Amino acid sequence: MLVQAVSLETTITLAQCFARCMASGEPVPILMYGQLGVGKTTFVRHLVQALPGSDQAEVSSPSFNILNLYPTQPPVGHFDLYRTSGAGIDADIEEALIDSQLFCVVEWAEYLPQESFPDEYITMTWTFKNQGRLVDCAAVGAKAVVFLTCVQADFTQL
Repeated sequence: MLVQAVSLETTITLAQCFARCMASGEPVPILMYGQLGVGKTTFVRHLVQALPGSDQAEVSSPSFNILNLYPTQPPVGHFDLYRTSGAGIDADIEEALIDSQLFCVVEWAEYLPQESFPDEYITMTWTFKNQGRLVDCAAVGAKAVVFLTCVQADFTQL
């Protein structure tokens, strides 16, 4: 799934589509790739805001504490691995990544060691293009394919 010329409005719409599909199925981790300032945290902010319980969540980049947990339904674990720079992650972070009750969204997934990848996940690769952005989404695993198919169907209906 490729979303072109992502503006703030398109990013919000895409995040809302992810939230709607989360509500109707089992959470599938999202691994996000992309440069600083390309829109990853903005996406997470609007994803969390579109979920029940978001009134108790203040979304910010978890750069300094690596993981923020938001009390939404389902709960969201927002990871930012930028500071790890490929040095690995501790056992608590790795355990949170595989928690089936937690919807995990990982920024700077390029710093996630391959052995720590979940069995199934969605990748979102964010890139700058002219004045906008491109987001290329791909699914790994059967549940991830079902989830991304839901997102794509919802997004194309809007």
